[in-house]
Amino acid sequence: MKNNSFVSLSVAIATGIFIAGCATGGNKNPVDITSNPSKLDYLDVIAKRPDFKEPFLRDGVRTPAQKFSQIAPGLPQAQVQNILGQPLQVNQGAKGTEWEYNFKFQLPQSENYLVCQYKVVFDTKQLVQQASWRRKQCLDISKLA
Repeated sequence: MKNNSFVSLSVAIATGIFIAGCATGGNKNPVDITSNPSKLDYLDVIAKRPDFKEPFLRDGVRTPAQKFSQIAPGLPQAQVQNILGQPLQVNQGAKGTEWEYNFKFQLPQSENYLVCQYKVVFDTKQLVQQASWRRKQCLDISKLA
């Protein structure tokens, strides 16, 4: 009974956020200061009517959460790639080279997954300057291990 109430509340909140976003005409997500204190930009998924038939517009690589505790400032790019694999995309951002990833975590006590965006920023010496999650939920799940 408790889980059904939580699901109903979650659906109601998500629906309200979706409607509010449509009403304002914007799809800009707020920056989560806890998981993304440097306010790094992340790519959005944009769906047009024919794309709705796809089951998932963004998918991620299933990765054990404990791997992310190994990513720390000063780590060389080669070690990051050994730990996390090939990045989905490499961009030049305001703070340096950015490696973007999509990871998929199984939600606790659930058969469902959450796809999370993760970014690693490197300095001019190709060492980790910072790493961050787009959303706090993803940061929280990555710390469960």
